[in-house]
Amino acid sequence: MSLSQGSIALLCATVLTAQSCGTKGDSASNETASVDASALVSDDQLTSGIVNASHGDAVAAAAEQAGSSSGLSFKLVDDDNDVSTVNKSCAASADGKSAVVSVSSSINRSRTKTSGGGRVTISSTRTGSGSSTRTWSKSNGTSVVCNSAGTGAAVNFQSPDNLKLGIAFERSRSASITYTGPKVTRTATKSFASSGTRSITWSASDSSTDGLTYFRNKSVVIKDVKQTLTMTDRNGATVSTALSINTADASPLVVKVERNTSSQAVVSKTFVSGEVSTVKDSDATMTTTYSNLKVNLSDNSCSISSGSALIVIKDSAGAVLKTLTLGVDSSGDSTLKDSSGEEVEGFALDPCDSEDIKL
Repeated sequence: MSLSQGSIALLCATVLTAQSCGTKGDSASNETASVDASALVSDDQLTSGIVNASHGDAVAAAAEQAGSSSGLSFKLVDDDNDVSTVNKSCAASADGKSAVVSVSSSINRSRTKTSGGGRVTISSTRTGSGSSTRTWSKSNGTSVVCNSAGTGAAVNFQSPDNLKLGIAFERSRSASITYTGPKVTRTATKSFASSGTRSITWSASDSSTDGLTYFRNKSVVIKDVKQTLTMTDRNGATVSTALSINTADASPLVVKVERNTSSQAVVSKTFVSGEVSTVKDSDATMTTTYSNLKVNLSDNSCSISSGSALIVIKDSAGAVLKTLTLGVDSSGDSTLKDSSGEEVEGFALDPCDSEDIKL
């Protein structure tokens, strides 16, 4: 479901996994310093981490719940050890108008993945926990009830008329990652804690064209999400920063969700438009503007398949410090490029949190 799965990301999902930092053999400092705006734009590791945090929260914010997770495999390419859990329970509200779903989750995963024709290897570990309260209601005042299993709201995603969802959440993650590429090997760590609210309303719908999947559009508002983020920079020093993440008032996220017709499992999420504003310690602002960025969800992974997001980092006076583009290359790997088209070295998109895929 993270300037991350939850996501980040936003926070991802942010969410939000640490990106590579430091040269091989660097040793991390035991002291934690606050990262300033100039360090943020000059250090690829910090830039990668804060971009993942923002995007990860956008992905996490776009999660609601699936009717079933049986259509999902939890085996990652190339190797994954995942013992993550998601537990859900549902109760009717006192007035009988809404269904209130309580969710608790844990993340415990290790992963090794190769990309770039075998030129790049990324090994990572990720642990954490989270909880949320999800209140389902309808704008016309009709009732929403719990499903027969008592684990979620009884929602027909193929016809979600007047449907609304309010979410209050908190989550924390710790991660380490080793990036081995043609020129450098770097190891980094990252951790974060975040909390806030999100709201989702459903709008115009698209019909299924292949009989196997269908699409529904929704508007997502991220409000008053607070995150504390700790990362290692490229020299191995530990730095921290405080983030405030919101969607722009006039530009909520418009997300097109593709679901499997039979299992209701989410196949993809396309961030059609919308702007996420991430403020760092009041001394820098990062805005992420989405343009049909499609994220495929399969095998417990998030992979960008098309589209892009424009990322602009400004100082407290509004001067542009850095412009980046999040997208995908011809090999299908996620990329982060600067205004000259050069790739940010060591960038790797954070993996999805299990809760963001299963929900």
